[in-house]
Amino acid sequence: MQRISWEDLSSDLRQAIEARTGPILFARTAASGHNSPVAATVETASGKTFVKGLPSDDHGVKGQLREIAVAPMVRHISPPLLWHFDEAGWTVLGYAHVDGRHADYSPGSPDPDALVPVLEALGEVEVLTPSPYFKLAEDRWKTYVSDAIELEAFSGTTLQHTDWIPDNVLITRDRPYLIDWAWPTLGAAWMDAASLLIRLVASGHTVNDAEAFASRISAYAEAETAHVDAFANANVRMWDEIERQNANHATTPWMRSVVAAAREWAATRPRQR
Repeated sequence: MQRISWEDLSSDLRQAIEARTGPILFARTAASGHNSPVAATVETASGKTFVKGLPSDDHGVKGQLREIAVAPMVRHISPPLLWHFDEAGWTVLGYAHVDGRHADYSPGSPDPDALVPVLEALGEVEVLTPSPYFKLAEDRWKTYVSDAIELEAFSGTTLQHTDWIPDNVLITRDRPYLIDWAWPTLGAAWMDAASLLIRLVASGHTVNDAEAFASRISAYAEAETAHVDAFANANVRMWDEIERQNANHATTPWMRSVVAAAREWAATRPRQR
């Protein structure tokens, strides 16, 4: 999706944003990410705000509504959502600005270690009254699990992010932040550690090392081996499907690495635990 610079936004949209931020002195369009045509850090006399938006009739607005729903629950691990609106033909979210870099998951990087407290804190977020905007883990993975008992192991009331690409983590001098909550999911408390494990393998970690990292998260360490095995196998089927769907297009390096990582984890994991 092509980015729109601040100067090219309609005057109505700029005015709607400035009604929340105050007069904007400078705007820097985000270089990463592709899901929002409006994505920029805007600066005013009182500070900076990260702004992202989509046309109100875009199908991606569902993801933004999920982000709005989850925001009050994750203020301790994610940049706070300051405001949002649906005006001037756009749905726009304004977040507290975080000055950080995207995570580095490669072996030797300190970033995975910094995420341990985030994963532990996230594992304590229980959602007893589900929002209609949240997914259920058993629904998201049901296509890839044929055994109903195995699928039931994925269910739970713990909030899961599930999309641990490096771009969804900001590392600052003081702490990491988890961003882009487009797929908030309720499931078993160990699932986010397992999702990050696959990304670590895709970034060059051995399965042994990635399993050792995930086991530092209490929910993962306490998970039933058979339950995590089922999740590993489900991810192979899911990523195989994604690879097939992209067979007629040039797959990106990150996709190829995650497909390979999911397969390696599932093939090797039974000998790890």
